Amino acid sequence: MRTTIDLPDKLFRRVKAAASLRGVTLKEFISRSVEQQLNGSELAEEGQFVQLPLVSSEQPGSRDLTPERIAELLEDGDLHESSGR
Repeated sequence: MRTTIDLPDKLFRRVKAAASLRGVTLKEFISRSVEQQLNGSELAEEGQFVQLPLVSSEQPGSRDLTPERIAELLEDGDLHESSGR
């Protein structure tokens, strides 16, 4: 089905660049993106969740773990995937 959408110029440039980097057409990129969004919404409605990595701490309950600190730990390779711990 053919349709028309209006995107802000800045967003359009980002979408077009992302499609190009992936080697797909703009139509294909947008179709896949919408499909992924709809599938993600369906999972949430069905009560299914995404498994997030477990971050172990020397001081459980500490509130010193900021997004910036997590980014530092990821860059340093100090975070490891949990194996059910």
